[in-house]
Amino acid sequence: MDLLVEEGAEGPLEGSPEAEEPEGPQQPAGRWSQAEVGSWLAAHGGAEALAREHALTGRALLRLTEGSLRRMGVAPRSRRRELLRELLRLRLQQEMRELRSIAGE
Repeated sequence: MDLLVEEGAEGPLEGSPEAEEPEGPQQPAGRWSQAEVGSWLAAHGGAEALAREHALTGRALLRLTEGSLRRMGVAPRSRRRELLRELLRLRLQQEMRELRSIAGE
């Protein structure tokens, strides 16, 4: 697999948060509305009803834990774990975006 993007420049590794970020500016996840959270949940495990039932905004989404997902009725445990992996990926994407903006990229 060729990771070179242009002469001497390396692209992001496949599967890394940078490689999976959509192009163009996007509102930070912490500012998402319930509808945006629902869309994200629909794309990452089909749990979009959680956003409506629990009035989840982006800020609340980023703070979810296995315990909070369990209390919300997300079962089985494997589904909670998968959703938590996707949430971790989202948090990492947010961190990378913030670091790049601080660095002036």
